[in-house]
Amino acid sequence: MANRIEPFRDYSEHEVVNLFALDVASGDDLKTWKPGNSSAAKYDQGVVVSAKLAALPGDLPSSAALKRSGALRDYLGAKGQPNVGFNAYPICEMSMEPAAGGVLPLGLTLKQTLAYDENDENLLRYPLKKDELQAVLPGHAVPVLTRGLVLMSASAFAAEVPVVGGKVSVIRGGLGLLDDGTNGDVDVGKCIAIGEATDTSAKKYLCKLSF
Repeated sequence: MANRIEPFRDYSEHEVVNLFALDVASGDDLKTWKPGNSSAAKYDQGVVVSAKLAALPGDLPSSAALKRSGALRDYLGAKGQPNVGFNAYPICEMSMEPAAGGVLPLGLTLKQTLAYDENDENLLRYPLKKDELQAVLPGHAVPVLTRGLVLMSASAFAAEVPVVGGKVSVIRGGLGLLDDGTNGDVDVGKCIAIGEATDTSAKKYLCKLSF
């Protein structure tokens, strides 16, 4: 599963931003945006993100942002067919991307962005499965936590895992995952407790975050 945070979370809804969609680049293959993809990916749940395109939209919903990405337009509706008009499927026009070290982050994604399920079923037409996967569709706003208490899995950390009382930071480069930073990276919180496990990869880390 593309999840780096565990179900336990303690935060106020006032600390969640619902204004930005995950950026879909023109070269992105949305067929890979599905659960079970073992490679680290920007569409996971629990990725530190920063704003990319942050121009406030107009008063009315617009589909103009679809033109920024052929991959997203292909996913949301057919093109290149005779007598078929432009599909004005509304999307969130402001976008975000994984934060790099040294950049002030917006927060931590609370849901993953998925286009297909593990059986390659299009989640655009399978809303129940989308909700079961705790996911949003490409182009839709992703809830981003800016402050709170979150239980993290070991896969949330790119390199060294934190110790109790240790800082949690955004690494330089990569996908902006959480790391026990000691190289002048942006500090976003601290680890306050660790769930012990024989297998290091199964340990859980309770982190108090503030972006």
